Amino acid sequence: MPPPIPDTTRTAILKDIRAGEKSRGQIARDHEVSTTTVSKIATDAGIDSPFSREKTQKATEARVIDNKARRTQLASGSLEAAEEALAEIRKTIPGSALRDLAITYGVLIDKHIAIEKHDSGSGAEQAVSLLGAMFADMQGRHGDTPTE
Repeated sequence: MPPPIPDTTRTAILKDIRAGEKSRGQIARDHEVSTTTVSKIATDAGIDSPFSREKTQKATEARVIDNKARRTQLASGSLEAAEEALAEIRKTIPGSALRDLAITYGVLIDKHIAIEKHDSGSGAEQAVSLLGAMFADMQGRHGDTPTE
């Protein structure tokens, strides 16, 4: 049977448990005891569920929501950039500059669709159809663009 844990170590372990900032494993490593010992000290002190993952789960859920909000902002920004690019394209810029703007526009729309698809999981066919209609409209207005 191992020797009893000194009171100073037990007190330090309890302090770490109550602080709630470290995992059971980290506390055990810091004080050179087993995770079972850390759990037993918590139980003996009447601390229920000291290593519950509830806080971690809630923090993770909040992070997922925050990331979705950020992706929504990115999607809006990419649409605004695509609209700006389309306005430039419609000014009938000749030659490769028009082609470069059309490519930029297409890339921006593709990125917007990728962000939206990530959040919705559907609707890709509609987006492709919309892009096809927009491209056909551009070709009808500007004809084939000469390459340099």
